[in-house]
Amino acid sequence: MKWSRYASNVLDTYVPSAKKSLEYDQALLQHYGWRSFYADCSASPAVAAWFASHEYSNDGRAIELCEDYEERPVMLVKRNASYAFAEGEGHLYVFDKARSSKAVGLIDLEALSIEGHRPRTQAQKAWLLGPLRNKSVPPECFVAHISGDRSIFRDYAAEEGLVETNRLFPTSKEDPILRALLGLPWKKIEIDEDGKKPFEIPFFRRALDLPEYHESFVKISPPSTAFYQGARVADLGPVDGIKYEHVVIPVPEITLFGSAGERPLRFPKVKELLSRHQGVAFEIDELIQHASMGRHTLYQKGVALMAHRSDLIELGELMAEHPGLDMTVAGMVTGWFYSIDKDGFWSRSSHPDECACGSDSPHLQHISALHIIEHYLTDPSEFDD
Repeated sequence: MKWSRYASNVLDTYVPSAKKSLEYDQALLQHYGWRSFYADCSASPAVAAWFASHEYSNDGRAIELCEDYEERPVMLVKRNASYAFAEGEGHLYVFDKARSSKAVGLIDLEALSIEGHRPRTQAQKAWLLGPLRNKSVPPECFVAHISGDRSIFRDYAAEEGLVETNRLFPTSKEDPILRALLGLPWKKIEIDEDGKKPFEIPFFRRALDLPEYHESFVKISPPSTAFYQGARVADLGPVDGIKYEHVVIPVPEITLFGSAGERPLRFPKVKELLSRHQGVAFEIDELIQHASMGRHTLYQKGVALMAHRSDLIELGELMAEHPGLDMTVAGMVTGWFYSIDKDGFWSRSSHPDECACGSDSPHLQHISALHIIEHYLTDPSEFDD
């Protein structure tokens, strides 16, 4: 769910015209290292031949000693990977588009165009066959199966200029989708071997564990690189932007990464909290970066509500500023307003102070989060790991 949430956010930012669905998000993420129910395909015979002649290798973990923007040391753990030519027999399969689309399904990722950039999906002229869901590709989808010495496939790919991994796996400078995924906050790894004192220098891993094909070492990271150590908004004091007395309540990560679907807007447990506190913020143990905020130090930490009246509620985003190793301040971002009728049902209410972003998507995600929070407040045991 975390991967899909970030994929959807990246698409909203860089390719707003792209089709939105969980399947599409999964197909996109498969090209950046996530597992899914799809088979990788290409509209280019040369690209397919390159993969038919090269083998993937998980090169293991790399540990780098770096510094945050204030030159405080951090240890970063990355997953390195590579492709290399391998001797032996190679195989190339040709599929019929129309039959495959009808029998299984096809997703055209090559169509993802970002002006002035070269995302991996375009470099590989990528298509995805599926979702297969652990089933074999139906026989009617196949047009041909070509096998031969891998050197033949390698030489054919080379004739089209495909001789280096970078041609098919562009660097983050060329690929904004990869840059956004690699730019997510780092999360601390808790290390405690047999009760021994942990290392003095903290270790961190990426929010999404992507295989990396290029050198990405940076000696001193900019302020926009967050190294999250579990800081709590509740420990910072009052939340900026919440005008009234308020409380901060921890909730599970699924609150923001999950999806509740459409259902009636009724939140009795949340309303009960608002009857005791005019403001309530719900906080997860994570920093969520929006792709559009990649160069800034602001991250979503949850959702927040203000009761302007007993029957008028504002629902917005709980944001935190987190340069480098420290969370420095938290605040509520203006949201949408909701009226509550005598039966406890909420409805959107136009208000002069409402958010003017012009997009429904983030506010509908806030409502989805509120549904999950309501469920959590009703029965926390259902959210146990």
